[in-house]
Amino acid sequence: MASLVERLDAQLAALLADWTHVTTLLAVAVVTLVVYPIIFPEEPDTHPLLLARQASVAPVRNRGESAVYRTPETPHGYPLTSGLNVKDDGAPRWAAGKNGDLRDVWREVLRGGTTGAGDKEIPKGLIMTVLGKQELIEHEIEDLTKEIAVIGQHLKSIGVNRVAIYLPNSIEYLMTLFACSFYGLTPILLPYNQPHPKVFELLSAVDADAIVCAAGNLPLETLASSCPKLRSLTWVVEKTSRHMDWNGVPDNAADRLTVSVWHNLVEENKSPAVALPSNETGDQPGDVVIVWQPVSADKKPEIITFTQSNIVSAVASLISALPLRQRFNSGDLIVPADTFTHSYVLCQTLAALYVHASIAVTSVAVAGIDIATATSCVSPTVIIVSAETLANRHETETAGISSTIQRVGKYSQDQTLNAGRMPTDNILFKLMAPGSTASGNTPGTLRLILTSERLGAGSPVLTSTMLSDLRLFIKARICYALTCPQVAGAVAQTNVFDYRRVDGRGYAPFGIPLSSVEIKLVSADDSKLDGNSPQGKLVVSGPAVSGKEVKLGVEAKIRDDLTLALV
Repeated sequence: MASLVERLDAQLAALLADWTHVTTLLAVAVVTLVVYPIIFPEEPDTHPLLLARQASVAPVRNRGESAVYRTPETPHGYPLTSGLNVKDDGAPRWAAGKNGDLRDVWREVLRGGTTGAGDKEIPKGLIMTVLGKQELIEHEIEDLTKEIAVIGQHLKSIGVNRVAIYLPNSIEYLMTLFACSFYGLTPILLPYNQPHPKVFELLSAVDADAIVCAAGNLPLETLASSCPKLRSLTWVVEKTSRHMDWNGVPDNAADRLTVSVWHNLVEENKSPAVALPSNETGDQPGDVVIVWQPVSADKKPEIITFTQSNIVSAVASLISALPLRQRFNSGDLIVPADTFTHSYVLCQTLAALYVHASIAVTSVAVAGIDIATATSCVSPTVIIVSAETLANRHETETAGISSTIQRVGKYSQDQTLNAGRMPTDNILFKLMAPGSTASGNTPGTLRLILTSERLGAGSPVLTSTMLSDLRLFIKARICYALTCPQVAGAVAQTNVFDYRRVDGRGYAPFGIPLSSVEIKLVSADDSKLDGNSPQGKLVVSGPAVSGKEVKLGVEAKIRDDLTLALV
């Protein structure tokens, strides 16, 4: 025993005799490699079991139909999300709220900056307009409220009922929408930048008797003669053109058409006494009519009528669809870079307003717009873009990866995503990423991108691999939603922490249904609907659906993780 101790002592003495600074560094490195993963384990952003079984499945099904699938937010036996749960002032916390309507969205915006229950200050979001590449205008909430009241009173005094909105994304667009809701009118959202004959055809098809239009976008003489039902025209004039006279009325319509200018109406009614009507006035907010533009020019546009209940249920479900730590909050700046005519973009914008996030509205918001162009003088934390935009961005960024170092860097980041973690800016990533990946200016950091597939509108296919690559290129999480004309908001939306790749060139999976809808698959072959992965035609029902239920006619399947995918 003594000889063993002596030998160990001799070996230790020999080791220490040869110990140098280099030996110290090597020892520290070895200990760090062993101890660091134990002290700071790299866990996935969400538990893998939460992604392995995402939806809630009904325990029974009918012949020719699959089981009904829902989000776990609203289990079977409980009602789907039908509204915003608006509570009256002073109501106890346990009291049930009402569904609300678009008026309650703006009233919530007005509450920003005041003191709520428990003497807690309610955050106040900013509403801004982006003009060009350099100019950013911040709007006062009180001024916008007066504009809503002035425009609403003007349209109501003329006696119109159906107001067409033919504008690019703008503050006036949103104010017209709210004005119609407060004064019992029906807003009609027309797709912008259409050929003049198509616009006149749509105005006649939707029975519009008023239109709010960007100045000079439609020829006045032709508009008056082609749309004899039109009784009111309100021009929205840019600052650079306000020196011109826009109040002229064609001779052939002088007895029936009233032409007004937005900024003149606001200037003439600056009285501080202007206020929005309360619910006690009896004006019930009208439906919201959206014109869905198909991909084929031969097909007629679909005219969809959404009730206020459809819209607010979609808004509420989009708010809760994101995990709590990823939801919109007062610290977010959100840029809608797609048109408000798309109900998904509109409802996401309304959701941002309702939770007191800041929004920046830009008129260049169209399908396919480059992200850098849409965020030229703002630095958003959340951006809502079209599938065309992301497809173009993926093609551009992929073409920029040519060197071996860049490929190695991308491979490293891919492995991190496959492990369920959003990659950070390590050295390899900085070597890989081209300079164009930056979106906007400091200090904001883009954290979330919301995009959607528009059924029947010609959206490009976004594969699972493309979305995974885009997460690396843009350094932001991505939610991919499935949308269709008859459903306000979206049918389904992916989990924000689901970074998994799916083999194949088809559409990436669309996640699970929102809490305002439930889905099922139908087929004449009942064997396709039995088992864990049913396949058939998609049927959607719920409070967010126009007409309560719609058969979409597209072939879909439920994957093993209970997410929805198109076939």
